[in-house]
Amino acid sequence: MSQNAQLSSGMKHPALQGHVAFFDTDNDDIIWPTDTFKGFRAIGFGVFFSLLSMIIIHSGFSYLTFGTLLPDPCFRLRVSRINRAIHGSDTGIYTQTGELDESRFDFVFALYSAAPHAHLSFSEGVALVRGNRNPFDVFGWIAAVFEWGSVFLLLAQDGQVKREDVHDIMNGTLFPRLAAENEAKKKHEAQMRAELDGDEDDENEDTQYTKVKED
Repeated sequence: MSQNAQLSSGMKHPALQGHVAFFDTDNDDIIWPTDTFKGFRAIGFGVFFSLLSMIIIHSGFSYLTFGTLLPDPCFRLRVSRINRAIHGSDTGIYTQTGELDESRFDFVFALYSAAPHAHLSFSEGVALVRGNRNPFDVFGWIAAVFEWGSVFLLLAQDGQVKREDVHDIMNGTLFPRLAAENEAKKKHEAQMRAELDGDEDDENEDTQYTKVKED
């Protein structure tokens, strides 16, 4: 069975594939730049940051993951080869096959977060990025800074990111949940606006009726 068939059938697959599978909405093993843009919008990012993320991710990782000799002119990503996108200056939490090393995750989080190790502040995240830099690895530095900045921008509450949120974003379970929450929020807001508009229309009708009656 192919890796893409495994993804489509719901079989267990490496965490790194799960991390990006959210963006492969049609389960064809291919992530287009527009898929990434729409996915970032769905989980709560604004238009500008979603566009910037699309450019950085697809320009940086398309050739590494797509599996063709010549660069893909559409800058697409291939989910089943996403482990090829593991860059230098990372934490080592993902293995070379894209599995999530739980013991390594626990060690790194405990090393860089303050007791009781339930959250990660912005400065602690910066220290984590700095502590895992490789010499002369400019691309890896940029990728690590971008990743931490994205996580903090998306998930920070009171200046901290929860441990379970960091874990869930790495194994891919957080993105669908965020998208569902945002969609429910939008529907609720739309319903509230519709009710308010309906109340205003009723008030206008009552006002017009009163004026006609007075005349």
